[in-house]
Amino acid sequence: MKKSYCIAFAAALSASATAAWAVEGGLGAYLLGSRTTFAGIVPGSGSYLGIDIVTSSGSVDGLSLGGLPIRADTDLDLTFAKLSYTYVFDAALWGGTPALNLNIPFVLDANLTFTGETPPIAGLPISDSTSGIGDITITPMVGWHSGMLHYSTGLSVFAPTGSYNTASIDVPGRTINALNTGKNIWSFQPVFAVTHMNPQTGLEFSGAASLLFSTRNKDTDYQNAPALNLEGTVMQHLPSGWAFGVTGYAYQQLDDDSGNGAAATRVALGASSLQARVFGAGPVISYSGASVFGKDANFQVKYFTEFGAKRRFESDTLWFNMSLTF
Repeated sequence: MKKSYCIAFAAALSASATAAWAVEGGLGAYLLGSRTTFAGIVPGSGSYLGIDIVTSSGSVDGLSLGGLPIRADTDLDLTFAKLSYTYVFDAALWGGTPALNLNIPFVLDANLTFTGETPPIAGLPISDSTSGIGDITITPMVGWHSGMLHYSTGLSVFAPTGSYNTASIDVPGRTINALNTGKNIWSFQPVFAVTHMNPQTGLEFSGAASLLFSTRNKDTDYQNAPALNLEGTVMQHLPSGWAFGVTGYAYQQLDDDSGNGAAATRVALGASSLQARVFGAGPVISYSGASVFGKDANFQVKYFTEFGAKRRFESDTLWFNMSLTF
C-alpha cells in the first residue's frame, strides 16, 4: 500500500453527523456523502485527525421542527465544522484491522426562513437561527484487505449531545424558536463499505451501504422510520498526488414515520405519507502528499447537488476536508 494512498484513506474514515435536523426536521442523522473515496479502507495503525467545513443551502415544502408542523416552502442555510479523530489499532480482530472513530460537529451558523401560511403567523415572514455543538458520533469498525480489494464494516452511534427544545412562536417578533443543535434521539447505523483500488492504473471504485435506525423523540412523540443509504464513487488517481472523480448517493426511508407527532404532521401538511427520499451527485477532487505542521496531509473538496427529494430538504452542499496522519 503506497504511503500517499494511506494518507488519503484518512479522509474516508469520518462517519459524519448532521447539525440537528432529522427526517423530523428535513434531514437525517447521517450526513449523506460522507463516505466517498477510499470508503472501504481502514489504513495502517496510527492516529488520523480530520477537519471538515461544510456549507449547505436547501429548501423543503412542509416539515416538522421541534414538534411544530410548518406548512410552507422553507429555506435552510447551514454552515458547520466537524472535528474527527480515528485511532487504528496495531492488532488483529476477526482477521482484520480494528479502528475507532469519533466525530464532533459544531454548528457555526444555521438560518431558517419561510412565510407563514396558517394562523397565527399567516402571511408573516418568519426566521430562526442557531449555533453550537451538535450530536457526537462514535464508530467502531474493522477492515480487511485482499489484493486490490479492501472492505470494512462498522456501527455508527449518534448520541444526543446537542441542545434541544420543542418549538415556540413569537408572533410580534415574527420569529420561531425551532432549530436545535441536537436531535433528542439516539441513532444507530450499521455500514458495509468496499473499495477496489488498482495502484498501477490509479483507478478506484468505492461504495457503501448502510441502514439508519433511530429511537423515538419523547418530547414530540415522533418516530423516524429506518432509512437505507447507498453511496458510490469513481476516482482517477494520478502519480502527482491529485485525484479526480464523481460521487453520488441515494437515501430512502423504508417505511412511514410513526407516533402522535408524525400523525399530527401528516394532518397539518395534508400529506398521505411522510416517507422521505433524496438523491445527490457531484464532483470530488483530492490531493495527497502535502505536509502541514510537519505531518502528512490530504485535502479533499466535494460538491453535491440533490434532486428527487421528497419530505426532506433538497440541498446544494460544498464540503472541504483536511486530514492529518500522526
